[in-house]
Parts: sequence; structure tokens; C-alpha cells
Amino acid sequence: MGKAISLLLISVLLVWTGAARSGDATDARAIIDKAIKAAGGEEKLKRHQATTFSEKDTFYGMGDGLPYTGAYHVQWPDQFKMEIQGVFTIVLNKDKGWMNFGGESKELSKEELANHIKDHKAGWISTLLPLKDKAFMLSVVGETQVEKKPAIGVKVTRKDYPEVSLYFDKESGRLVKNEFRSFAQDMMKEVNMEHYYSDYKEMDGAQVPTRLIVKRDGKLFIDAMVVELKAGKIDSKVFSQP
Repeated sequence: MGKAISLLLISVLLVWTGAARSGDATDARAIIDKAIKAAGGEEKLKRHQATTFSEKDTFYGMGDGLPYTGAYHVQWPDQFKMEIQGVFTIVLNKDKGWMNFGGESKELSKEELANHIKDHKAGWISTLLPLKDKAFMLSVVGETQVEKKPAIGVKVTRKDYPEVSLYFDKESGRLVKNEFRSFAQDMMKEVNMEHYYSDYKEMDGAQVPTRLIVKRDGKLFIDAMVVELKAGKIDSKVFSQP
């Protein structure tokens, strides 16, 4: 797995079109509340604001599927570490970021850091609990189909955050998809990112999607499976420069 592939993966994994009906914030917040309850409730999700997990994944960004193993540490809202076995490590630690590739460590450029932080914010929004803060503006964007099942969408906006559309299964209330715009460094342009969440299982007290399908501009990009997950506070030393 080369450096170009590494750059493609980073923008995606900082993270896990509705129809025409509009709705007010009260309706949207009711949908979010239902989703939080479906995931195990507020108290359990608070503990999952810091998680350590491993995945077995397949990367399709260069054509044929390429398997890899990832280990992740996430402490929302602003600490993230991803280690792709035998390839690279990337760390975001508040307003700083580093990458280790081929045994060499370097700080991310100002532009790289800004793009990664933007994607990381989209990931944080998708953990749902931040949306209890009314600084996030919510609106219902309508009903649609996600994986051939009825779903309802909520648009999330906030100053200095990416606009994210979240989609929830109408029956269970669970988050099944998010969608947002991201800057693809390998293409040097903005692309549309879609994350599909499925195979929910109880892991360390909460209902967690153990499968993630990522599409970029409509094409399969990553197929990831969570192998193991542990929730709870992470030592800040984990996010030191690699």
C-alpha cells in the first residue's frame, strides 16, 4: 500500500439526499433523540465519546480491493489516531497534526490539517450526542430509501463546521447513513462522501454499527468491519507525535 493510497484513506477514516419535505428543528431533534435512545441512551453514548477499536477493511480507491488492518483511538471532539498496519500512522491532537510514513514523521501542512479537521468534525456530528447542543442547527430534509429501506434525513449546520446530512432508519431510529462534502487530496477537488452504517451490535454497553461502507462520488471506496471495540477515556499520551 503506497503513499497515494494512504492519503486517500486518511480523509475517509477520520470519520464512521433526502426528498423534498422540509421540517422544523423540533421534528429534527425528535429524530435525533430517537436515534440516541436506539444506540443505548445518552449515558452510554457519553462513554463512547472516547473509543479504541480495530478493523479489518478493504480499500477500493485504486480499483481492485486491497485488504488492510487498522487500529484507531478517538477521543471526541478533537483527538484522533489511526494506524494502518505496516503503512502509516496519522494523529490529530486538537490544533496540531502529524503523519508517520516510511519511518519518517512530519507535521501536516496548514491546508492538510484544515481538511482533516473538517472531516473529523463531520465524524463527531455523526456520533449524535453533540447535536444536543443547540449551536447545531437541525432541519428535516425528508424521506428517502437507504439500502432499500425507508429512512428520514436531518440536515446539520453550524458555523465553521461542514454541512452534514444524517439519515435514520424509520423503524429502528438508528443512523444508517451520513453524507457531506470533503476535499480529496489525491484529486485536488471536492467530492461527495457517503458513509453507510449497518450490522449493529452491542459493544461495551452501546449499540455500535460494526460495518461501514464508504462511497466517494457514488463509487465504492471502503468496506470496513469492526473487530473489537473498547469505550472509555484515553491517555493523552496516545496522541503525541508519532
